[in-house]
Amino acid sequence: MIDKGYIKYHCEWIKTDAVSPASVIDLTCYRDALHQLNLIKEDSDGISVGNISQRISPTSQFIISGTQTGNLRTVAARDYALVTAFDPTQNSVTCQGLSKASSESLTHGVIYSSHPAIGAIIHVHHPQLWKGLLKQVPTTRSEVSYGTPEMAKETQRLFRESNLAQVKIFAMAGHEDGVVSFGENLQIAYRVLIDWGLLTGMFTQLDSETALQLPHQLRSSTNTCPE
Repeated sequence: MIDKGYIKYHCEWIKTDAVSPASVIDLTCYRDALHQLNLIKEDSDGISVGNISQRISPTSQFIISGTQTGNLRTVAARDYALVTAFDPTQNSVTCQGLSKASSESLTHGVIYSSHPAIGAIIHVHHPQLWKGLLKQVPTTRSEVSYGTPEMAKETQRLFRESNLAQVKIFAMAGHEDGVVSFGENLQIAYRVLIDWGLLTGMFTQLDSETALQLPHQLRSSTNTCPE
């Protein structure tokens, strides 16, 4: 069975209007750019794959795209969740919002808690990028499934035993086509991803330059996305 898409953790979901439009302006620009690049999407099985999050500094809370929203061309505040608590040892997440938090919320939480300077995380799916990155950047073990306490522990292991903190990207060997990048902010996390897309041949030089400009073009067209 292909490992993707579904929430596996225990989710305490408080369905309330907890995410304001102003708090997701940055997220939406980058999320919609990733959707246009077919990196956050609905796959051939009708399953939404990929997600994006941003830390609410200086806390360990973060806003993350909601589960099964990858099919949406653009998203709004109602399509995000605020993760207020997470416990990998108990396989549990507590979130608020009009959508449930994404299936990778545990992994996002562990990354944020491991390195307080990290402010944004992007999880995408692309077969060429994934195959190009496997074993070339820090890579999780193939037997470790996404969205589990084991994946959270595996992410912590990569931070301890590899140069993950420096390269800011890793491949998920046990989560087909899954890649995660991160950075101090959304711009850095996005640039890391696009730069590796160029290095692996997923993008041409022109494609990568166009991709880097895409969030700014979305800002100009909507008058909402920031620099």
